[in-house]
Amino acid sequence: MRNSILILFAFLFFFGCSRTQPPLRHVFKPSCKIYDMKQARCIDEAELVRRLGAYRVVFVGDHHDSASMHRVLAKLIGDLSRSGRHVTLANEWFTPEDDALLARYAAGAFDGNFTEAVGWKKKAGYPFASYAPIYAAVRKGGGSLYGINMSKRLQKAISDNNDTNISTAQRRFAEGLDMNLTAHKAMLSPFFAHCHAEKRGESAEACTRRMYRVQVAWDSYMGKEAAKLAKTLGTRSDMLIVFAGAMHLEYGLGINARFARLSREPFVTILPVPQGETHADVGEADYLLFYPRDAQ
Repeated sequence: MRNSILILFAFLFFFGCSRTQPPLRHVFKPSCKIYDMKQARCIDEAELVRRLGAYRVVFVGDHHDSASMHRVLAKLIGDLSRSGRHVTLANEWFTPEDDALLARYAAGAFDGNFTEAVGWKKKAGYPFASYAPIYAAVRKGGGSLYGINMSKRLQKAISDNNDTNISTAQRRFAEGLDMNLTAHKAMLSPFFAHCHAEKRGESAEACTRRMYRVQVAWDSYMGKEAAKLAKTLGTRSDMLIVFAGAMHLEYGLGINARFARLSREPFVTILPVPQGETHADVGEADYLLFYPRDAQ
C-alpha cells in the first residue's frame, strides 16, 4: 500500500510539473545582428546572404514605424542584388491594381509624384521617406515591385459580409476563407479580446468575429497573390521577397501558412527585432533580423 502511494505521488509530481513547463525560448546576446533559429546561433549578414541562396521565396516582417528597420532591410536587399539575385518585392502597402504604376516606378520611367499617384497616405499612413530606402535598393538592383493586398472595396465587402458589389471571383474568395486555423486564432486572441469599432447594433462578439474575418482575408489574399508571383520566378537567381507586417508572418501562421497551401516553393521567414532584445519564442521564424532602435 505504501509503495502504491509513493508511486501515485511520483506520477502526480511528474505530470503536474510537465503541465506548468514554461514556453520554449531562445536566448541570445544583445550584440546579435542576425539569429538563425534553426541552428540557435548568431550569424552575420554575409552568412545570411549565403543561406538565402538556397531559396527563391523569402517572407520578411515589417515594423511599420521603424525607419531603422527599413534601412537594415534595404541593405540586405542591396547585398542580395550584389550577390547576383534579381529581387522582386511584393509589398503589403500596394494592391495588384497598382502593378502597372509600380513597374514604371521600379524602371525609373515614372515622371510624376509617385506617392500621390499611388495614394500612399491612404494606403500606408506612415512617412514615405521611411520606406524609400527599400524601394531605392530594389530599383538600384534592377528589381521589380508588386502589390499583393486587397483593395479597400473588397476589404469592406468582407467586413460587412456583403457580396453584392464584388466580382464572382472575389465572392468565391470570400466564401472560401478558412476561419478555423486554431493556432492562428489563439495567437491573435489577445488583440481581438476587445472590439474598438463596433457597428451600430452589433454585439461585441459579432464585432470580434468580423475583425478576425478581415484578418484572415488579408493573410489569405496576400498568400494567394504571393503564390501567383512565385509561379513567375524563373532561374535560381530570381528571389521573391514578401514584405508585410510582422504579425502577418509570426510563427508561420499568417500569409506564409496560406502561401504554403497554394505553392510548393520552399521559403524562409525573417522577422525584425529591435537591438537589445535577448529572448524569442521557439518557432517564431527562421531568422531574426536585428535593427537599431529608433531615436525617440
